[in-house]
Amino acid sequence: MRNILKYNTLLLVSIVLFSCGKDGCTDPTATNYNPDAKNNDNSCVILDCMDPNAINYNPNATDDNGSCTYSTSYLLSGSWNILNIEYTTQIDIPILGSQTISGEANDAGNWTFLYPEQTCSNTLNFVTEGIDILGQTLPGIPIDMTSEGTWELSNNENNLLVTDQNTNLVSDYQILSVQENVCFLSGTIPFVIDTMGFTINSEIDIELQLSK
Repeated sequence: MRNILKYNTLLLVSIVLFSCGKDGCTDPTATNYNPDAKNNDNSCVILDCMDPNAINYNPNATDDNGSCTYSTSYLLSGSWNILNIEYTTQIDIPILGSQTISGEANDAGNWTFLYPEQTCSNTLNFVTEGIDILGQTLPGIPIDMTSEGTWELSNNENNLLVTDQNTNLVSDYQILSVQENVCFLSGTIPFVIDTMGFTINSEIDIELQLSK
């Protein structure tokens, strides 16, 4: 009888000790995964992206490891200042003929992209460099344009297509770089200006640095 009691006691102790040793992290993706654990004690540490806006969001992550990546559409969404613009254009001025104007300007307007609405609005406002003709420098031409429309991405999100809602003209911009707070674009946009008593239709090649 004593032997049976002793055996049962040892068996009970063994079961208790065996059970206690099986608590731990049972998720194999966790950094502290315990392959011997049978019961998850909620101690798992999973390093991954914790931002629901990211394309690689992991709802099971417990600690953000800075690996979040975002779609270009998401990164573009918001209001941007045109911090810097580099431009080149040729305009045909009656009597004077074709003239090339190039230069750069700062604080040249703003641009707003809404996502997922896919609508946008922008204001481009700056004065070009003066025009040198026959030893004289004519005043720069004011560029003042405001537009609203829609936008979409193409070419594996490397190009930005903007359609003006009033003219239906499509401007194609190459996305040189886009991050959370800075964006670089290049493209060609049409414009109409009235200067020196003439109406001039032309295009301007631009490279933009945008900042939020």
